[in-house]
Amino acid sequence: METGSYRFDRFCLDLGRGTLRREEGPELTLRPKAFALLRHLLDHPGLLQGRPALLEALWPGLAVTDDSLTQCVSDIRHALGDRAAAVLRTVPRRGYVLTAEVRRQQVAPPPAPQAAASPPPAASASRVTLLVPPFQAEEEAAPLARALTAELTAELIRFEDLRIVKEPAPQGYRLHGEVFALGQGRRLAIRLEDAVTGAGLWADRLDLPESGLPPALLLVRLASRIDMEIGRDSLHRARHRPAAARTARDHELLGRDLHQRGTEAETLAARAHFIAAIAADPEYAAAHAWHAFTVMRFVTHGWGAGDHQAERAEALLLARQAVELAPDSPLCISALAFALALCKRWDEAAEMARLALRAGRPADLGTRTSCAEVLSASGFPEEAAEAVREALALDQHGAPRSRAVLGRALLLAGQPEAALAELRWCAARLPDYAPCFRTLVVAAIESGRPEEARAALQEVKRLRPDWVPGRRPVLWFLRRPADIARFASAFAAAA
Repeated sequence: METGSYRFDRFCLDLGRGTLRREEGPELTLRPKAFALLRHLLDHPGLLQGRPALLEALWPGLAVTDDSLTQCVSDIRHALGDRAAAVLRTVPRRGYVLTAEVRRQQVAPPPAPQAAASPPPAASASRVTLLVPPFQAEEEAAPLARALTAELTAELIRFEDLRIVKEPAPQGYRLHGEVFALGQGRRLAIRLEDAVTGAGLWADRLDLPESGLPPALLLVRLASRIDMEIGRDSLHRARHRPAAARTARDHELLGRDLHQRGTEAETLAARAHFIAAIAADPEYAAAHAWHAFTVMRFVTHGWGAGDHQAERAEALLLARQAVELAPDSPLCISALAFALALCKRWDEAAEMARLALRAGRPADLGTRTSCAEVLSASGFPEEAAEAVREALALDQHGAPRSRAVLGRALLLAGQPEAALAELRWCAARLPDYAPCFRTLVVAAIESGRPEEARAALQEVKRLRPDWVPGRRPVLWFLRRPADIARFASAFAAAA
């Protein structure tokens, strides 16, 4: 993990935390490429940095327009506020000079552990350990208990966040199961515990059919509930762990939680956590994928100025890195599908989304939602709606954003009434999620509810006062001209 900082003028650029802040003040928001540009300038104080050299330094080997660099400079000036003129000077038609005095502070790496000492658990571990010992049962029910253990283990192994073990681990979680007689039938009692303290975290009971094993669907739901409870407890621990002691997985969990809320400030905070996770574990594929999603949100939500070519290029690079690290990961494949769609490589994007759906679990609502967005945009809304509905049938605790994606897919498939129900459900739970209200405008107009459409448009204006109906970010994410025409017509009618 890279450490150290740059102190200049009244600011500090912290490499370890991936943040810029005023000294003795709050953290300031900078997107990844703007952060990289500021660091490059701080490495060369007082020297003119030409635009061609900066483009090559920030986007090596990529064809990026000057607008991308201009946007990064604008982001830096905005973050520096009233001190921008004293820190960064523009040399017309040539480049930029960082004029402030720079003091570099390097933090020494921790000493290597003694050879004789037992190494502590890796701080960068990206998966949590779950011990699944054989379920207990009386002799008559022992074969059923072994079968239940095997079937549930096989389902749990498919979760990317979990590492299933059969021997006790020094940390993580333990699953305790017992099969016993109940009247004329049998019941499975299952309990999730802390592997170290034995403290119970969650428990449930499952009545078993006379034939023995429950339907596969029930085991899928049970495995999903176990994963969800582990995620909840892990997130709780990450929130209460001192910042300096957080692991790569802690940062990824915190970032995912912030990312689901959807606002610009929370997305920026999520991005900082993913950057920290990658710094702690450069081979953490999921952190690269989630980092790509945060960058892509600036395009899909229309945050910032410019054509967002830089963000598209950066997201594609991050998603490719994620897939290189974990070629079979549905999450990473879905991030690459989304990045390809942003670059309007529609056919490649749709095929990559289908690959992620085939590789993933039906209950993986997050990945399936991302794939559904890609399929809707690429002109396959019926496939998109089916993918989300399958996941929602198995995961009743999923993020409300998935219902907005389902609503958009149903709308594009010509079902505005069905779309309205999903969009209303999401809007009631995510009142600051602008994409839901934009789609709601169209669904309400096409369902003959102009008053509801106007109310939804007012919510869009509340969330994005500078947004003009018919402009980005709606039109970027629709391949078919007929879909673009529907959105434009509905916005005109509502306005």
